[in-house]
Amino acid sequence: MSGELRSRRAAATSLAVPLTLITLALGVGESGGAALEATTTLVFCNLIIVCGLQVFIGNSGVYSFGQVAFAAIGAYAAALTTLPAAFVSLQTPGLPAIVSEAQPGPLASALIGAGAGALLAALVGLALMRTSTLAIPIATFAFLVVAYNVLANAEAVSGGSGGLVGIPRTTGLVTSGLWAAGAVALALAFKFSALGYRLRASGESEVAARSLGIGVVRERLAGFVLSGALCGLGGALAVHQSGVLSPASFYFAATVTTLTMLIVGGSGSVLGVVVGTLAVASVNELLRSLEEGGEILGLISIGQAPGLAAIGLGVMLLGTMIARPEGLSGGREADELGRRQSGTREKAKGAARVSQRLDRERPLASASEGRLQARGISLAFSGLQVLDGVDLCLPRGEALGLIGPNGAGKTTLVNVLSGFQAPDAGRVEMDGVDVSGLPPARLARAGLARSFQAALPFPRLSALESVAVGAMAAGHGKREAAARGRKVLERLGVGELAAQPAGSLPAGTQRLLGVARALASGPRYLLLDEPAAGLTESERGELVVALRGVLAEFGCGILLIEHDVGLVMELCPRVQVLDDGVTVALGSPAEVQADPRVIEAYLGSSFAAGAHA
Repeated sequence: MSGELRSRRAAATSLAVPLTLITLALGVGESGGAALEATTTLVFCNLIIVCGLQVFIGNSGVYSFGQVAFAAIGAYAAALTTLPAAFVSLQTPGLPAIVSEAQPGPLASALIGAGAGALLAALVGLALMRTSTLAIPIATFAFLVVAYNVLANAEAVSGGSGGLVGIPRTTGLVTSGLWAAGAVALALAFKFSALGYRLRASGESEVAARSLGIGVVRERLAGFVLSGALCGLGGALAVHQSGVLSPASFYFAATVTTLTMLIVGGSGSVLGVVVGTLAVASVNELLRSLEEGGEILGLISIGQAPGLAAIGLGVMLLGTMIARPEGLSGGREADELGRRQSGTREKAKGAARVSQRLDRERPLASASEGRLQARGISLAFSGLQVLDGVDLCLPRGEALGLIGPNGAGKTTLVNVLSGFQAPDAGRVEMDGVDVSGLPPARLARAGLARSFQAALPFPRLSALESVAVGAMAAGHGKREAAARGRKVLERLGVGELAAQPAGSLPAGTQRLLGVARALASGPRYLLLDEPAAGLTESERGELVVALRGVLAEFGCGILLIEHDVGLVMELCPRVQVLDDGVTVALGSPAEVQADPRVIEAYLGSSFAAGAHA
């Protein structure tokens, strides 16, 4: 059984193609004069910065408009530590001696810039990553404005808005190309690391990621810091190519340009970074050359056209967002370009095969004494009492059905148990420990997993990657997570779908994928919210067999919310019925079906008659 999410060949291809494009660009730069060489060098510096944007934006799915500020900090850190003494006294008389006298070499200077960017990103990210997904873009834009104004007004230290000159020009074409290749390799390594998968999962569905135990703030902060380091590196290399620096060098224009490169290429892939950067830079330089007038291919003559490059940039951005929202790369790496994006499901081979697998394989978790308990849970929304003194007891290795009419409080109770909702009164205990008030990620890492009424897939991840993320969230390394993911998919009878994009699978299969994702974390307690919704009759039968196998082999307790009462009665030895936020019945399936209160509130007389026929 493979312990890899991606083959070595796929990994090599995803790296080789962008490196080939960088090599070709390097050859073009060397084939021209000094002007073309300088332009290509700056393109490579921009490519590094765009790699930084991709690390955070492309993986987290959260836009940041402040990453260029880290490039500015990296540029100033590199410039101020290498500025010749004669220029220090004239331009930055307030610069501390420890900085002005550092005079590191080109390599150390680049690393200082990267370190400065990473450090500032860590300080800023500690605050900003705790805000909401919608607030981060606005907050990072505000940070960009603050950074610009600080640099523009700290004249004694930064040279102010007039900028700095006389900075040593030590970044050459080959040097910048090698750094760009290294940035691409680092961005790819991060994307396909366990941390990268967890960050991507949080970008696909923050709620599902939190339910698995993924610390969304922690993962975002890690990506933000690495992004800051790459942006700082790009800024440091750029300033040592141009030899001049001002706060405006890394402000609105640079933000728009680098974001355009990311979006045009495709923010979801590192290949897109290279394609977008080279494409936008090429078009931009062509249009710049035509702003003073000229001919296109010797056929079309145009006069002076100021602003043509800016217009072209805007047209490229709008055109890409309209015609190809995922960018020129489609958001995929080189090895994924030929992958079939099929939504056709290969049918599972049947419940018998699932049972055979369950008999052969060792369990991922073993049963032991313990229980999940809710004691006196009460919760009201705007004066409406949704739960009123509800008790619940779920031992390990047992399935408990939770049924009731719509609005009875079933999902709300699951939200309380899993930490998504704090109760007004009562407590939740796991294996005798009070876990009331703990956030979902903490509870998930403690052994409580759940699914949702909506499938909440990670659509741009494959089925295997989606399930393996559950194991990664529980602290397993990437190889072990891949092995566990394959095992769970096979046990649920959908192993043949491992390579399919999760977003392309039918709704019923996506629900099953949600169950598999939760199981991969090795939970002690599994809360399933309507897992059979949308399933066909045959899929429903397979789900029953699979859940029986989960009880026998995984050893976890299962709380099953389901409107398919027949499925609940078939699977669960105990059934609890909620109505208007209170428990109206608790007992065996036969006892519950015969209870007059349950018949009146939920089942109806026709169901009761059928059950006793």
